[in-house]
Amino acid sequence: MLIIGLLLLNFMLKFSWLGLNELSGDEPFTVYWSQRPLTELFAMLRTENNPPLYFLLIKAWSHLVPFTAAWLRVPSATFSALAVWPLFLLGARLGGRAVGIVTVLLFTFSNYHFGFAHEVRSYALFTLLATTGMWLLVRRASIPNNGRQVMLGLSALNALMVYTHFFGWLAIGMQLLCVLLLPELRPLRRQFLLGMAITAVCYSPYAAIFAERAGTSVSQGTWVEVPPLEELYNMVWRWSNAPVLAVLFTVVIILGLWRSKVRDPGMRLALLWSFAPLLGMFLVSQCVPMFLDRYLVYAAPGYCLLVALTLKAVVQDQRVSMGLSALAVMGMCDTFTPWNDTARHPSKVVEQVNAWCDGKCTIHVIPRWYWLNYQAGADIRSLRNDQSPLLNGEEEHLGAPQAQSAVVVDAGSALVDPQRSWFHELRAKYPTVDSVQADHRVWVFRFHR
Repeated sequence: MLIIGLLLLNFMLKFSWLGLNELSGDEPFTVYWSQRPLTELFAMLRTENNPPLYFLLIKAWSHLVPFTAAWLRVPSATFSALAVWPLFLLGARLGGRAVGIVTVLLFTFSNYHFGFAHEVRSYALFTLLATTGMWLLVRRASIPNNGRQVMLGLSALNALMVYTHFFGWLAIGMQLLCVLLLPELRPLRRQFLLGMAITAVCYSPYAAIFAERAGTSVSQGTWVEVPPLEELYNMVWRWSNAPVLAVLFTVVIILGLWRSKVRDPGMRLALLWSFAPLLGMFLVSQCVPMFLDRYLVYAAPGYCLLVALTLKAVVQDQRVSMGLSALAVMGMCDTFTPWNDTARHPSKVVEQVNAWCDGKCTIHVIPRWYWLNYQAGADIRSLRNDQSPLLNGEEEHLGAPQAQSAVVVDAGSALVDPQRSWFHELRAKYPTVDSVQADHRVWVFRFHR
């Protein structure tokens, strides 16, 4: 009954405010391509760092429900809520029922995880699969004989994970690290390596695309900047909701590990699960920048587990330990703001463009990918009806001779045009320039005579 109550709490929260925010960021990209014919979808996937599973899932789901932002986010909300089941089982197995409850509540009241539960992106599913995979690994270690079915299940789950997100291979690498370094899991080495081979075979149809995309990212670089040292703290801050909680949880983790001398199997596993990806990705990003909060979503549940376990170990008195755990949960709850606006409103950009465009103007959006945000802000149904100019080159009409004015939506042009050559070219044709910040980091310019 306890786990049912925790699940109900998560479903209640994750299904609230689903339609509060407009589709923005990468969400319109997911929605648009999920509506394309399969031939177009897979042609796109050959040139983008996205596996197909979540697109296919949204494609199927969108034909069963109303085509609105709230309904399109239901799968992510469901996956995030379901993640508490394996997370509770892990906490209860490694530290007792109280640890399982605290782990789940830290996860439940996390703004970080709540955000992914409200995105039409694959990260909530990635979290569920990574957490379930860790549970299956721990569960197999506790079965003395005939645990092959569990390992086969882990292999199948890992195959789903790498078809969900390319960094699923990093999550599998983290599992391998646990198997190699933790004495409790070392007996599973042979079975786990066999399971990895099964996962690789299942992934073989997509292996060439993965290798090409990985090679391109390494050789040509990414749009992400090299992270400074403080980004490590900032990531822990995101996992902890607030700076004061990040500091307090860090102190608790250090004290708990020191008092236990890192002998507790659960603490060792949670430490590897959370901080090996965090530190590893930070170091790799000094050469190949990839350090983003969403890319570490598979490690974040391990942080909740680590905090819960160290809260139990930091003091000997069980009542004091329970009190500290209650205060930690209260701190997360107090800083939990699921009703917050993301401050991204593509519809305001559309309104500003319409106010400035007299019907004879040309419209240009920089970078090109923001066209999908623009179209979603105008009418989400256009993402289904293939009305987006992303593919038909409408932006090339910028500065046509018959136009009275030109309107430019600058959603981060510095990424693709650091010299802002478009601004200088248009300024030479149109002497008067008006500008306004229509949305978060989105400016609208009007060039006219």
